[in-house]
Amino acid sequence: MKYHTMVSPTKQLLLSMVVFGTIGLVRRNIALASVPLALLRATLGCLSLVVLLILLRRPVHKDMLRKRMPRLLLCGLLLGLDWTCFFEAFNHTTVAIATLCYYMAPVFMLAAAPFVFHEHLSRWKIGCAVVTVFGMLLVSGVLGGGAQHVDPLGLTFALLGAVFYAGIIIVAKTIQGLDPFEETAVQLGVAALILCGYCFWTGTLTFSGVDALSWGFLVLLGVFHTGIAYAVYFGALREVPAQTTALLSYVDPLVAVLLSIFVLQEPVSLLQAAGIILVLGGMIASERK
Repeated sequence: MKYHTMVSPTKQLLLSMVVFGTIGLVRRNIALASVPLALLRATLGCLSLVVLLILLRRPVHKDMLRKRMPRLLLCGLLLGLDWTCFFEAFNHTTVAIATLCYYMAPVFMLAAAPFVFHEHLSRWKIGCAVVTVFGMLLVSGVLGGGAQHVDPLGLTFALLGAVFYAGIIIVAKTIQGLDPFEETAVQLGVAALILCGYCFWTGTLTFSGVDALSWGFLVLLGVFHTGIAYAVYFGALREVPAQTTALLSYVDPLVAVLLSIFVLQEPVSLLQAAGIILVLGGMIASERK
């Protein structure tokens, strides 16, 4: 079964990355530690998709689910490991370093595309990727002196998260014939189990101090930013070339930076402004016919 829609897969992927880029803005209004937040995000996302499947009366493809269950479980496992490593990286290094290393995932995707998907990697695409990565270096603040303390453990966790993130994309692109809602529900359910185990292992499963406003934004994060957005993301993922997927992934941090500047009124240096231009320019140029 193919995922049909009036909006092109590339635009769907772009829209989902824009939504993911607003997560930081929502996160600012949730008084909860990162890992329990990720657990609730995965749980609410899974439940919201199950409810939508019931309300929309979408058929559940039990035979296809059974056949593709190993890949779905692997994708959910990678998602849980991805979030866990990413959040753990913040405990050992700065946000700039963790984010920079984590967004090496598209670079891993570009490197894997010729071998995994047999896609031709042109010199133009490579050049645009180099420009985009250099822009991310400027946006993160690393080249502006924002990375004075680098912990190798933090780098390791962030890079592992990037590897898992790239793995999610690779595995998800091989899953065909399922409704994106049911596919994503299974993946988020497995991720929730992984994060639940991590929370119990680290003793971080606590929700004390969470007020009504936080719960409201938490529902928004779980239902819209996770359940619906991930369904759109995975639905478009299988139709978009890996190289385009890799470069469009930079829309997420780009939107987050723009929101921090114009909505949260956070300061930005000239180097970061130049980085924003390079990231946007690299992505647009990479799609030039």
